[in-house]
Amino acid sequence: MNIKRGTVITLAALAASVGTGPAGATTTLEGRAVLPAATFAAGPTSGQYLGGAPINGIAVPFVDRQPVQGFSAVLRNADGTFAVMADNGYGSLQNSADFNLRVYTVRTNLETARGGAGTIDVLGHIELRDPDHRIPFAIVNHFSEARVLTGADFDIESMQRAPDGTLWFGDEFGPFLLHTDASGRVLEAPIALPDVDNPGREVRAPQNPYQEETAALRIMNAVRANAFAHGGRLTPVFSPYFPELKFPGSDPNASYARGSHSPADLGAAASDIHDIALLRAAGFPVVPYTVNDKSTMLALMAQKVSGLISDRPDLLLEALREFDADGDGRPGDYLGADGLPDVAKFDAQGHRGARNLRPENTLPAMEAALDQLMTTLETDTGVTQDRVAVLFHDPYIEASKCRRADGAPYTTANEVLIRDLTVAEIQAQFICDKLFRGPSQQNDRALSPVASAYAARQRLRDPYIVPTVDQLYDFVDFYAQYYSVGPGRFVTGAAQRLATARKARFNIETKLNPRSDRDALGNVYKDRTFGPEVMARAVAKVVVQRGQQARTDIQSFDFRTLLLVQEAVPTIRTVFLFGDFPVITDPARLGDSDDGTNLQPETAGGNSPWLAGLYWPYRSTVLTTPFRAATSGGFEGMAIDRAGTRLYPLLERPLVGADPRRLQISEFDLVSRRYTGRRNFYPLDARGSNIGDFVLYNALGEGLVIERDGSQGTVSGYKAVHRIRLNPADGGEVSKSLLVDLQAIADPAGISLPGQPGDVGLGNPFSFPFTTIEDIVVLDQNRIGVINDNNFPFSIGRHVGSGAPDDAEFLLLKLDAPLNLR
Repeated sequence: MNIKRGTVITLAALAASVGTGPAGATTTLEGRAVLPAATFAAGPTSGQYLGGAPINGIAVPFVDRQPVQGFSAVLRNADGTFAVMADNGYGSLQNSADFNLRVYTVRTNLETARGGAGTIDVLGHIELRDPDHRIPFAIVNHFSEARVLTGADFDIESMQRAPDGTLWFGDEFGPFLLHTDASGRVLEAPIALPDVDNPGREVRAPQNPYQEETAALRIMNAVRANAFAHGGRLTPVFSPYFPELKFPGSDPNASYARGSHSPADLGAAASDIHDIALLRAAGFPVVPYTVNDKSTMLALMAQKVSGLISDRPDLLLEALREFDADGDGRPGDYLGADGLPDVAKFDAQGHRGARNLRPENTLPAMEAALDQLMTTLETDTGVTQDRVAVLFHDPYIEASKCRRADGAPYTTANEVLIRDLTVAEIQAQFICDKLFRGPSQQNDRALSPVASAYAARQRLRDPYIVPTVDQLYDFVDFYAQYYSVGPGRFVTGAAQRLATARKARFNIETKLNPRSDRDALGNVYKDRTFGPEVMARAVAKVVVQRGQQARTDIQSFDFRTLLLVQEAVPTIRTVFLFGDFPVITDPARLGDSDDGTNLQPETAGGNSPWLAGLYWPYRSTVLTTPFRAATSGGFEGMAIDRAGTRLYPLLERPLVGADPRRLQISEFDLVSRRYTGRRNFYPLDARGSNIGDFVLYNALGEGLVIERDGSQGTVSGYKAVHRIRLNPADGGEVSKSLLVDLQAIADPAGISLPGQPGDVGLGNPFSFPFTTIEDIVVLDQNRIGVINDNNFPFSIGRHVGSGAPDDAEFLLLKLDAPLNLR
């Protein structure tokens, strides 16, 4: 039977036609409604982190709009409408930071044998949000008032409504249970899943926010959102200590204080915690520090980092000239036609100028970096008594780097703080030309003709005085003049040096330590410098006065400074430094002890004071809590019992180390807000790889589970609804039997027709050929509803011929045998 839309067919005729389908196709398509893939609701721009190119013909991003789908859970409302839950957005933590988590209210206008529009109306939505700060870790909208949740915070895949009207969501990133009121307001902290097989531990997925492996990305998401909320248009830079980077072939023991080098008093922690590919996929520039050997430079360039900071700009320039980015056998892909490093492709930064070539943070060091054609001059700053920003790394004018200009003794014992002297006093009293970085570091003034000429013109005591930030800008202008109209114009390479200076960028670091413990001289760390407000103001003031916002970044390990800059001068790009340089109390490792920069908490169980209140799970890594939940293996399905007292979250995939053909069903007591420790297990079919949804429909523990494989766009894949019954025995397997073969549904009335040319699975039999079938609802004893998630705009399961992304299809299925709903 092939009945077109609008044709009227009686229920008797429909019932009589059920048997006309192929053998075994006894479930009948009684109604169908379709929500077009490109359905949007008002909201902030979404899809900004999808790469920018059209996906399956869909242009991204979606300006001032939010995609309504795909749907990963459905609830029936009392008025006949449905609550459908959008999942995390675009499939991953790294690309979904601008997808707001919502539950939409929809009305289906089913097409049936009697006709009907076959459409779905979107009536409204609620938005998940955390204005009461119940969520302890960083979320994208961390600093906003509403704290709307996004797909980079949670990957919600299941939903149930409790008798009190509150909503419970099952998440995959934790995996967590998330509890909100009926309007989407978070009511309590996310609830983790205890690892029954490993008492004292939690089951964690690789995206878990209580692990260091993704903590940096969550923090970067939060600070990017803060920058944009204040009018910024430049994405903040992620700048990690390079031994802590993870990439194919990275050394798990590279850090001096991690991996096999973990101090006994701090415990084991993985070294490679910052995944380059993850941060880059999320849209963040990745600029590691401080890389001083060419082999490591080339290895990191191969991982497509956005730049490098180096004490050896001469070696970095060599590496840039040798690097073949596209593998065509011709090196120098990061160089422009003029032979200079192209900052649009790669940011080559001279650390503290050129620390291993000249004494650091001095004008000669900056000159050496420019001589080596660096795109950016990286430097540190302190603030003097008269609130002037000067170039220096430490709060003290260190005796290891500086000497008194009058020749008087100056040792560690009588070091003075920058904040206790005016800039005039510092420049009159100290010359910072000491050598201690090895044979490549030199201080011969003849090697620094521009700095010497500048010092003479400005009547400075010596080229190696402590310069101000303002003098740094002035010096770079002088350097350009020196090689354009000055003595340097006749020097070989003058044109390249001139061009380098004219477009040079500046990366200025605020140096302060917020810790309350004491340094080796007995001074409290946070009292050695001015606070973040003074530091941020002193640096930003010079940048603005010089009109250098477009050429200047401000970076810090102390994120308070950077948030202040984002709010006060959003046109300045901010750079967030990450590194674990811990205070070590192990007697055997005292020589390795540092100042706690910037991940270490001051007290056990506390949080790092460096991160402006953003949570860091210090040294909680795969070495201490291995990942047992697979990526995309969390709470895909979650049932609630008839009494409304128990939740039964079902993992989508097997746990690591467990039976690979069984999925864990846990039991959660809604009254005590605790897991009971009881488990059942769902055995996968030989063809199944994961589940899509789970509901219970009676007091006997009977329910339905969507099971599937990973295929799409073919009617030969495995897509099924199984009837199951919970096992009263703890640890027992559920019983299961096939209820619906979703690839062979009778459609004698031709409800699914017509379609687009090349569509798969329409007609009689009708097929649901999607990789993500994730929603099931029991409507009565004879009927169920099934909906597909469409992974918008990625999946093509139906429109194979046209290549158009999948729509959301709501199926009303009539069963061949009734369910026992009592």
